[in-house]
Amino acid sequence: MDGEPVAKLSIAPRSRDDARIAAHLDTFARRVEATPPGMCPLAVQLTMLQASGAQTCGKCVPCRDGIPQLAAMLKRVVDCDADEGVLEGLRALAEMIRDTSDCAIGYEAARSVLEGLDTFADEYASHVHVRVCQAGVGQTVPCETLCPAHVDVPAYIALTAAGDYAGAVNMVRKDNPFPTACAFVCEHPCETRCRRTLIDAPINIRGIKKFAVDQMPADQVAPPPRSVDTARTVAVIGGGPSGLTCAYFLALMGHRVTVFEERAQLGGMLRYGIPAYRFPRERLDEDIRGILNAGTITARCGEAVGAHEMAEIADTYHAVYVSIGAQTGKSLRIDGVDAEGVVSAVDLLGAIGDGDYPDFTGKRVVVVGGGNVAMDCARTSVRAGADEVSVVYRRRKDDMTALPAEVESAIAEGVEMIVLEAPASIEVDERGHCTALITQPQMIGPVRGGRPAPMAADKP
Repeated sequence: MDGEPVAKLSIAPRSRDDARIAAHLDTFARRVEATPPGMCPLAVQLTMLQASGAQTCGKCVPCRDGIPQLAAMLKRVVDCDADEGVLEGLRALAEMIRDTSDCAIGYEAARSVLEGLDTFADEYASHVHVRVCQAGVGQTVPCETLCPAHVDVPAYIALTAAGDYAGAVNMVRKDNPFPTACAFVCEHPCETRCRRTLIDAPINIRGIKKFAVDQMPADQVAPPPRSVDTARTVAVIGGGPSGLTCAYFLALMGHRVTVFEERAQLGGMLRYGIPAYRFPRERLDEDIRGILNAGTITARCGEAVGAHEMAEIADTYHAVYVSIGAQTGKSLRIDGVDAEGVVSAVDLLGAIGDGDYPDFTGKRVVVVGGGNVAMDCARTSVRAGADEVSVVYRRRKDDMTALPAEVESAIAEGVEMIVLEAPASIEVDERGHCTALITQPQMIGPVRGGRPAPMAADKP
C-alpha cells in the first residue's frame, strides 16, 4: 500500500547454487570411489537408485513417478520386508521404466536394477526368504580387506607414526613374513579404497611400509617367540615365497622344518623373477634371514627333489608341504619360436637371479607382452646395453596389465611401445638365428571377460 515499506527479497544467483552443488557432488564422487568392500550390494543399488531419482527433470512420467516407487520397493527388500510378489513387481516396474523413459536418467537407472536382480540373485533371495544378508556381507576395513595377506594396515601405519619401526615390521610379519618384499614390489591393492580418498587421495601405504623397513631392516627385528617344541618334523619342497612363509609359521608353532630348494639360493621368483633394480637382492636377503631367525628351520639349497627323493622324504618326515611354484614360461605358438636368440622372460630373469647378466650391447630387443614381467624384461634389456628395445602388444596401451607406473617408467627409459600388433612369425636366417619379428595389425573387438578382445585388422 502507499506509504508502507516494501520488503526486499535477496535471491542468490542460480550459478552460485550450481557451484555449491558441483562441490557437493565432487565430495559424493569421492565417497563412491571409497565405497568399502563387503557392503550389501542391494544397499549400494538402493543408494544409486535414489541418486538417479534426484536427477529427474520431472517431464517424463515413468522416470518422475516410477523411480521413487522403484526405490520404495527396493528399500523393502533391503529392509528384509519383502516377498516374492514385491520382487515380481520390482522387475515389472523396472522393465516399464526402461522401455518408456525419454532419457538415460530413467532407463539407465531401471536397467541397473534389472541387472542387479540377475547379478545379485542370491542376495535378493536371502533378503526375501531368510530375512538376512548372505554370510560374509558387512563393511570391513578397506585396506586390510583388499590386502591379499589381510595385513593389519592401520596398525603398522600407527606403529610407524609412533616411531616403533620394529613393532611395525612384526605387525606385518604377523600375517606376511616378507615385509621388505612387499615394501618394494607389492602392487598395493590396499590403496584402492583407502578412506583418505574421501578427502583427497589414498595414503601411500606401500611407501610407509618401505620407510619402516628402511629404518629397521627385517633381519634386525626379533621374530615373535616360538611356541613349545613339538618335536614334529615338516619338509617343505621349494624355498620360494610360499615355502618360506609356510616354514616361518610352522617354526613359530614349534615344529622343526627342513626346506629343500633346487636352486643355489632361497627366494624363488622373488629372486629369480624380479629384477634387482626393482628389488635389490640384499634387501630380499633381509627378509629371508628374518624368516630363518624364527628358529628350527634348516635350508638345503641345491637339492632337487624327484620321485625317489619325495618317497624318501614322505617316509622320514611327519608332514610334507609342496611349494614348487609355476616357473615355466609361456611359449608363442608361431613359426621360429625355437630359433637362437628367442628366450622366455622366465629364463632371462632366472639367469639374472643366479648372476648371469646378459650383454645386449649393440642389439635390438623385442619383448612380447604387456604385463609387469614384460616391462621387467624391457627395462632389464635397457640396462643390459641394448641399442633399441620395443614392447609388442596386441591390445592398446591402456589395456596393458602392467602397472601404469611400470609402463611409464619403461617409456621414460626409451622403450618403444608398439601396440595393436600381434606376433605372427619369427624370421630365421640360415644359421638358425632370429632376425625379425613379423606382426599382424590388430583392432579392438568386443569385450570378453572384462577386457576388449583383439582381432586381426583385415577381418570383416
